[in-house]
Amino acid sequence: LSFDVLDNFLIDTLECKTSAMSFYQKLRWFTNNAFPDKIPDRYRELMRVSHIWRDLVNRKRFGFGHDTERSPGPGDLALYCPACPQPGINLPTSWRYDYEEWLVMRRYVVDGNFTAQHMKMKIPEDDVSLADGKGYMVTEGPYQAHIHDSKSTCSNHRAVNATNIQRSNLRATGVGATACARHGCFVPHAVVDFQKGERSVI
Repeated sequence: LSFDVLDNFLIDTLECKTSAMSFYQKLRWFTNNAFPDKIPDRYRELMRVSHIWRDLVNRKRFGFGHDTERSPGPGDLALYCPACPQPGINLPTSWRYDYEEWLVMRRYVVDGNFTAQHMKMKIPEDDVSLADGKGYMVTEGPYQAHIHDSKSTCSNHRAVNATNIQRSNLRATGVGATACARHGCFVPHAVVDFQKGERSVI
């Protein structure tokens, strides 16, 4: 697979909503228009290489492509709101004295989508994360431990009571995120999967 093919696959996925199988079938037709079924099956290789390629490109964009001594930390592979005040980036060194506190204060909003359900995989071991907690999503292990040890403070809430419905086939019942209140940009390492509707504790 060439870099051009991987770039085209990414653009087709994002802009045209092309599935991986449809893109792969297109490659087979380009390779042999007369007998595409004669092309060896390389769908699994396409999925694996594209997964690694996107991770490598992302690491390169954030300065970790050639740095083997430093690994990305939580949220290091995601962009914070470029318009919000950030000391050392878009604020002068004397910002504490030049601006009033309310003017440079960060403001956040938290919201959730309770229809973004994610089904359980047949073989979850095949879903290998290359950047767990390095982007917008939180690190899976500590978050699951937090969910296990925490209890919801809601009592007799309709959304909480609705979680009693059998959802054994779902890995997540929704997604919650923290975003910049001024511009709506997601905050790195602040997006979570809901396990039981609004019962999840953020």
